[in-house]
Formats: sequence, structure tokens, C-alpha cells
Amino acid sequence: MTERFVCFNAEEKGIRVTIEHEKAGWSDTVEGLHQILVQNDIRLDRDRCFCSSDVDFASEEGFANDADAHAMINSAFNYYA
Repeated sequence: MTERFVCFNAEEKGIRVTIEHEKAGWSDTVEGLHQILVQNDIRLDRDRCFCSSDVDFASEEGFANDADAHAMINSAFNYYA
């Protein structure tokens, strides 16, 4: 499989994942986000993964703290590591 553009957005207390500008899923839990990663075979060593600026300002999207969206994404990638 070739390298894909994967984007993570903070949205309504959750994370939206898009692959090549197509919505792959949304989740408000680490487990759910991990399932999106697995179902779409999203991998840091192959795909070009980026976070939108709304992830940096996650409190504006309902997260308790700005760092919480990044923490959720990192935890989802490390879920079974």
C-alpha cells in the first residue's frame, strides 16, 4: 500500500479521522479511535499523519484541556503496543 495523507481533527469532544480527504471515522474514546486506525490500516511508519490546528486548541472543541486530543491520538496508536 502506498503512503496516504491522514488527518486528525478535534471535533465535538472527539477525534475525526480523514484519509485522502475522505472521512474514515469519528470517536470520543481511545478504544474507538484505535479501531478506526486498525480498520483502515493507518500506520505511523507508512502513512503521512497530521493533526489539524483544532487538535492544538482542543478545549475549543469540548475537551477539558488543549493537550487531551493529542493524548487521545497518541494513546490510540499505542493501544496494543
